[in-house]
Amino acid sequence: MKFLIAVCIVTGLAAGITACANQSTLQQADTVFRSGAVYTMVESQPWAEAVAIRGTDIIAVGSNKDVDALTGAETKVIDLQGKMLLPGFHDAHIHSMMGGQMLTGCSVADASTVQQTLDIIRTCAQQSEQEWLIVENFDLSLFGEDGPSRKLLDAIDSGRPIVVSGADGHTKWLNSAALAAAGITADTKTPLNGVIEREADYSPSGTLREAALSLVSKVQPVPSDEQFRTMLLTAARAMNSVGITSVLDAWVARSKEGWSGATHIATVKQLADEGLLTIRLNGAMAYGYGDMFIADEGKVYEETLARRAEFESERFRLRTVKLFADGVLEGETAALVDPYVGKNGSTGNLTFSAQELKKIVTELDAQGIQVFTHAIGDGAVRATLDAIEAAREVNGAADRRHHISHLQLIHPDDIPRFAELGAVANFQALWAYPDDYIMELNLPVLGQARVNRMYPIASVAKTGAVVVGGSDWNVSSMNPLEAIETALLRSDVLNNGSNASNNAKHAQVLNENERVDLDTMLRAYTSAAAWSMHQEAISGRVEAGKRADIIVLDRNLFQIKPEFISETQVLMTLIDGQVVFEQTRN
Repeated sequence: MKFLIAVCIVTGLAAGITACANQSTLQQADTVFRSGAVYTMVESQPWAEAVAIRGTDIIAVGSNKDVDALTGAETKVIDLQGKMLLPGFHDAHIHSMMGGQMLTGCSVADASTVQQTLDIIRTCAQQSEQEWLIVENFDLSLFGEDGPSRKLLDAIDSGRPIVVSGADGHTKWLNSAALAAAGITADTKTPLNGVIEREADYSPSGTLREAALSLVSKVQPVPSDEQFRTMLLTAARAMNSVGITSVLDAWVARSKEGWSGATHIATVKQLADEGLLTIRLNGAMAYGYGDMFIADEGKVYEETLARRAEFESERFRLRTVKLFADGVLEGETAALVDPYVGKNGSTGNLTFSAQELKKIVTELDAQGIQVFTHAIGDGAVRATLDAIEAAREVNGAADRRHHISHLQLIHPDDIPRFAELGAVANFQALWAYPDDYIMELNLPVLGQARVNRMYPIASVAKTGAVVVGGSDWNVSSMNPLEAIETALLRSDVLNNGSNASNNAKHAQVLNENERVDLDTMLRAYTSAAAWSMHQEAISGRVEAGKRADIIVLDRNLFQIKPEFISETQVLMTLIDGQVVFEQTRN
């Protein structure tokens, strides 16, 4: 092979475009995007006009003129016409398989009344011939503090088990047949860290919470391998349609839910190896010991954890373990610093004692494992920060990038500790507005003062801590643009922009002092989230040398009012330079 030698100089571009004296040494780009509003996330050059891609990588970022030398007869040239180009969105808390199950099965996520919920379940029951009817995403706020009754489902179908999962991920609603199949009666002992809602005669009402979910999950039918594949591929395509290219799957192994963790992990790796997985999936195993939301217990958990490197693939990594520090505020299972209102001094419960949590995090940290912790209440957040601090004292300040997710309440004294300890603040910003959950279920048991300091995104960001965005889908919408708008306005996206009205049920803003700016939230879903997933070397920014994981939006987010951000459309999503989603043109 004959090599051409040329003298080259580096221009002043942050992307590092090389201008060569002998232009014949430059290889042509496969694809060039021109005339766009390119927001790079590179501090030294935040804006550009054009991007060139060759193979899987970005090879140049700059002006139209800068990439002309890379444009040849075979180059595909896309005129952005001023549209916005960004790094692909990174969702730092998502549930791929549960979301895929929702998309391929029965869901009541769109129901806004009890009657609509029941009508959808009834239709699903009529159309399904399965032995069990599994339904996803019912709205707890429609049913009051004690949850829904089994009798509502019995009226639809009393002959086969019906299990309806709550949108919070911590509640299930069963009919009498499902309760019987699970062996749940008036004599059933309530599991530690669980709740079985009861009638006056102590018989189960039909609502289970937290650790009690395992009573029915372990007897539910197990999806087949082919169903697994379909669920995950369906979920990945849905993610691509809203611009998501990388995720941290917060619960990749779920054997107590009836799904084998090892089987699930092997399926993800197989799809990645086959080149069919259109996202970068960072998987979190559920911790194998305890009483709540355990996936692979004991020996299986330990063996899978020890073999985690064997499951690594180009688009799949297994380097994280998920812990639950507490429950949720709905049902008063979240752990608080100060007591709930009117609950006889109860502060909720930590899933693990403070000392146990320190021991667990320290041991995982020592093994080089990133810890990802669910913490809703300020008591759970404090205990988790204490555990991260304890791990640092024992093991040193290793580069683990431990996450604390949800963060609905953080005690003001603990806000500076995220930056001090290097803990990633993983917010679900879409929840940061006064919805029915907060105003009707949380407010009565927390009081207005604590409601006013929910989801303190701005306060944490001001400390310099790493703030990332996650959806917790299928609990709520995965669309990052909806979450970004909510973080900017602290109000309901469904009552903003073109949908604006004066008919909001509750106060329209949740603590406007916690509003953040657009750049903060874009970084939370791109460069910051990529760093939190240990993949900043390949993604999160639009710059030469990074993988071509990019998206195109139909408008420049910086040139519109915040209330219209959620109406923005993703026109194209690429991963490794390949188009995995393109909006169909009329």
